[in-house]
Amino acid sequence: MEVLLGLLTVEPMSGYDLGQNIRSSVGHFWNESYGQIYPNLKRLAADGFVSCKTERQKGKPDRRIYSIAKKGRERLANWLAVEPQPEIPRNELLLKLFFGAQVSPEISIQHVERMAESESAFLEQLRRIEQEVTAQNHRYPDAPYWKMAMRFGQLELKAHLRWAEEILAELNKIARKQQRHSESRKEKIHAGK
Repeated sequence: MEVLLGLLTVEPMSGYDLGQNIRSSVGHFWNESYGQIYPNLKRLAADGFVSCKTERQKGKPDRRIYSIAKKGRERLANWLAVEPQPEIPRNELLLKLFFGAQVSPEISIQHVERMAESESAFLEQLRRIEQEVTAQNHRYPDAPYWKMAMRFGQLELKAHLRWAEEILAELNKIARKQQRHSESRKEKIHAGK
Protein backbone atom coordinates (compact mmCIF):
# COMPACT_ATOMS: atom_id res chain seq x y z
CA MET A 1 0.00 0.00 0.00
CA GLU A 2 2.87 2.34 0.73
CA VAL A 3 3.95 2.32 -2.91
CA LEU A 4 0.53 3.77 -3.79
CA LEU A 5 0.86 6.46 -1.14
CA GLY A 6 4.36 7.27 -2.34
CA LEU A 7 3.30 7.63 -5.97
CA LEU A 8 0.34 9.78 -4.98
CA THR A 9 2.79 12.28 -3.46
CA VAL A 10 3.88 13.04 -7.05
CA GLU A 11 0.37 13.80 -8.31
CA PRO A 12 -3.24 12.56 -8.06
CA MET A 13 -3.84 9.47 -10.19
CA SER A 14 -6.42 6.86 -11.07
CA GLY A 15 -5.83 3.18 -10.30
CA TYR A 16 -4.93 2.62 -13.94
CA ASP A 17 -2.48 5.54 -13.88
CA LEU A 18 -0.89 4.13 -10.72
CA GLY A 19 -0.43 0.75 -12.41
CA GLN A 20 1.20 2.37 -15.43
CA ASN A 21 3.38 4.52 -13.21
CA ILE A 22 4.49 1.49 -11.18
CA ARG A 23 5.55 -0.32 -14.36
CA SER A 24 7.52 2.65 -15.68
CA SER A 25 9.20 3.66 -12.41
CA VAL A 26 9.40 1.42 -9.35
CA GLY A 27 8.32 -1.64 -11.34
CA HIS A 28 11.98 -2.42 -11.92
CA PHE A 29 12.31 -3.37 -8.25
CA TRP A 30 8.77 -3.45 -6.88
CA ASN A 31 5.66 -5.06 -8.31
CA GLU A 32 1.98 -4.38 -7.72
CA SER A 33 -0.71 -5.86 -9.94
CA TYR A 34 -4.03 -4.20 -10.73
CA GLY A 35 -5.55 -6.96 -8.61
CA GLN A 36 -3.66 -5.47 -5.66
CA ILE A 37 -3.94 -1.79 -6.61
CA TYR A 38 -7.73 -1.39 -6.68
CA PRO A 39 -8.54 -3.21 -3.41
CA ASN A 40 -5.70 -1.35 -1.68
CA LEU A 41 -6.96 2.00 -2.98
CA LYS A 42 -10.44 1.20 -1.61
CA ARG A 43 -8.90 0.28 1.75
CA LEU A 44 -6.75 3.40 1.82
CA ALA A 45 -9.80 5.55 1.00
CA ALA A 46 -11.96 3.82 3.62
CA ASP A 47 -9.27 4.41 6.24
CA GLY A 48 -8.86 8.08 5.28
CA PHE A 49 -5.33 7.80 3.86
CA VAL A 50 -6.41 8.93 0.39
CA SER A 51 -9.34 10.92 -0.96
CA CYS A 52 -11.17 10.07 -4.14
CA LYS A 53 -13.10 12.14 -6.64
CA THR A 54 -14.94 11.02 -9.73
CA GLU A 55 -13.88 12.57 -13.00
CA ARG A 56 -16.49 12.47 -15.76
CA GLN A 57 -15.27 11.66 -19.27
CA LYS A 58 -17.10 12.10 -22.55
CA GLY A 59 -17.84 8.77 -24.18
CA LYS A 60 -15.79 6.84 -21.62
CA PRO A 61 -16.44 5.43 -18.15
CA ASP A 62 -15.91 7.79 -15.24
CA ARG A 63 -12.43 7.81 -13.68
CA ARG A 64 -11.79 7.72 -9.97
CA ILE A 65 -8.85 9.99 -9.16
CA TYR A 66 -7.05 9.44 -5.86
CA SER A 67 -5.07 12.01 -3.90
CA ILE A 68 -2.98 11.42 -0.80
CA ALA A 69 -4.49 12.83 2.39
CA LYS A 70 -2.61 14.30 5.36
CA LYS A 71 -3.17 11.02 7.23
CA GLY A 72 -1.70 9.16 4.23
CA ARG A 73 1.39 11.37 4.23
CA GLU A 74 1.85 10.63 7.93
CA ARG A 75 1.50 6.88 7.33
CA LEU A 76 4.00 7.06 4.47
CA ALA A 77 6.48 9.04 6.60
CA ASN A 78 6.15 6.52 9.45
CA TRP A 79 6.69 3.60 7.06
CA LEU A 80 9.71 5.30 5.47
CA ALA A 81 11.28 5.71 8.94
CA VAL A 82 11.11 1.97 9.70
CA GLU A 83 14.25 0.01 8.79
CA PRO A 84 13.73 -2.13 5.65
CA GLN A 85 13.41 -5.83 6.31
CA PRO A 86 15.93 -8.10 4.57
CA GLU A 87 14.47 -10.35 1.92
CA ILE A 88 15.68 -13.72 0.76
CA PRO A 89 15.75 -13.49 -3.02
CA ARG A 90 14.54 -16.28 -5.27
CA ASN A 91 16.76 -16.68 -8.29
CA GLU A 92 15.97 -19.63 -10.54
CA LEU A 93 19.16 -19.17 -12.58
CA LEU A 94 21.33 -19.51 -9.47
CA LEU A 95 19.35 -22.53 -8.33
CA LYS A 96 19.82 -24.22 -11.72
CA LEU A 97 23.51 -23.30 -11.71
CA PHE A 98 23.87 -24.75 -8.20
CA PHE A 99 22.72 -28.11 -9.58
CA GLY A 100 24.48 -27.57 -12.93
CA ALA A 101 26.65 -30.69 -12.67
CA GLN A 102 23.52 -32.71 -13.44
CA VAL A 103 23.36 -31.43 -17.05
CA SER A 104 25.88 -30.57 -19.75
CA PRO A 105 27.71 -27.26 -19.23
CA GLU A 106 26.28 -26.02 -22.53
CA ILE A 107 22.83 -25.81 -20.93
CA SER A 108 24.16 -23.62 -18.10
CA ILE A 109 26.12 -21.55 -20.63
CA GLN A 110 22.91 -20.88 -22.57
CA HIS A 111 21.08 -19.85 -19.38
CA VAL A 112 23.83 -17.43 -18.36
CA GLU A 113 24.16 -16.00 -21.89
CA ARG A 114 20.40 -15.33 -22.05
CA MET A 115 20.51 -13.67 -18.64
CA ALA A 116 23.44 -11.49 -19.72
CA GLU A 117 21.64 -10.44 -22.92
CA SER A 118 18.48 -9.59 -20.99
CA GLU A 119 20.32 -7.69 -18.26
CA SER A 120 22.40 -5.80 -20.82
CA ALA A 121 19.22 -4.66 -22.60
CA PHE A 122 17.68 -3.69 -19.26
CA LEU A 123 20.80 -1.69 -18.34
CA GLU A 124 20.48 0.22 -21.61
CA GLN A 125 16.82 0.87 -20.83
CA LEU A 126 17.77 2.25 -17.40
CA ARG A 127 20.31 4.57 -19.03
CA ARG A 128 17.58 5.96 -21.29
CA ILE A 129 15.20 6.36 -18.34
CA GLU A 130 17.91 8.17 -16.39
CA GLN A 131 18.31 10.65 -19.23
CA GLU A 132 14.54 11.22 -19.28
CA VAL A 133 14.39 11.68 -15.51
CA THR A 134 17.24 14.17 -15.68
CA ALA A 135 15.74 16.09 -18.60
CA GLN A 136 12.03 16.03 -17.76
CA ASN A 137 11.61 15.55 -14.04
CA HIS A 138 14.12 17.93 -12.50
CA ARG A 139 11.24 20.02 -11.12
CA TYR A 140 10.11 17.22 -8.81
CA PRO A 141 11.74 17.22 -5.36
CA ASP A 142 11.75 13.41 -5.54
CA ALA A 143 13.88 13.35 -8.73
CA PRO A 144 17.27 13.03 -6.96
CA TYR A 145 15.89 10.07 -5.00
CA TRP A 146 14.54 8.47 -8.16
CA LYS A 147 18.04 8.73 -9.60
CA MET A 148 19.50 7.10 -6.47
CA ALA A 149 17.20 4.08 -6.85
CA MET A 150 18.00 3.94 -10.55
CA ARG A 151 21.73 4.06 -9.83
CA PHE A 152 21.38 1.05 -7.55
CA GLY A 153 19.73 -0.83 -10.41
CA GLN A 154 22.45 0.19 -12.84
CA LEU A 155 25.26 -0.91 -10.54
CA GLU A 156 23.48 -4.15 -9.71
CA LEU A 157 23.05 -4.93 -13.41
CA LYS A 158 26.71 -4.12 -14.10
CA ALA A 159 27.67 -6.50 -11.29
CA HIS A 160 25.42 -9.20 -12.81
CA LEU A 161 27.08 -8.71 -16.20
CA ARG A 162 30.57 -8.91 -14.69
CA TRP A 163 29.52 -12.07 -12.83
CA ALA A 164 28.16 -13.53 -16.09
CA GLU A 165 31.50 -12.92 -17.84
CA GLU A 166 33.38 -14.74 -15.07
CA ILE A 167 30.88 -17.60 -14.91
CA LEU A 168 30.82 -18.06 -18.68
CA ALA A 169 34.62 -18.32 -18.68
CA GLU A 170 34.44 -20.96 -15.93
CA LEU A 171 31.62 -22.87 -17.62
CA ASN A 172 33.52 -22.89 -20.89
CA LYS A 173 36.56 -24.34 -19.08
CA ILE A 174 34.34 -27.06 -17.61
CA ALA A 175 32.85 -27.77 -21.05
CA ARG A 176 36.32 -28.03 -22.65
CA LYS A 177 37.53 -30.32 -19.86
CA GLN A 178 34.49 -32.58 -20.29
CA GLN A 179 34.99 -32.56 -24.06
CA ARG A 180 38.63 -33.65 -23.67
CA HIS A 181 37.64 -36.31 -21.15
CA SER A 182 34.91 -37.61 -23.47
CA GLU A 183 37.29 -37.70 -26.46
CA SER A 184 39.91 -39.49 -24.36
CA ARG A 185 37.34 -42.12 -23.32
CA LYS A 186 36.33 -42.64 -26.95
CA GLU A 187 39.95 -43.09 -27.97
CA LYS A 188 40.49 -45.66 -25.20
CA ILE A 189 37.36 -47.54 -26.27
CA HIS A 190 38.49 -47.56 -29.91
CA ALA A 191 42.03 -48.60 -28.93
CA GLY A 192 40.64 -51.51 -26.90
CA LYS A 193 38.72 -52.96 -29.84
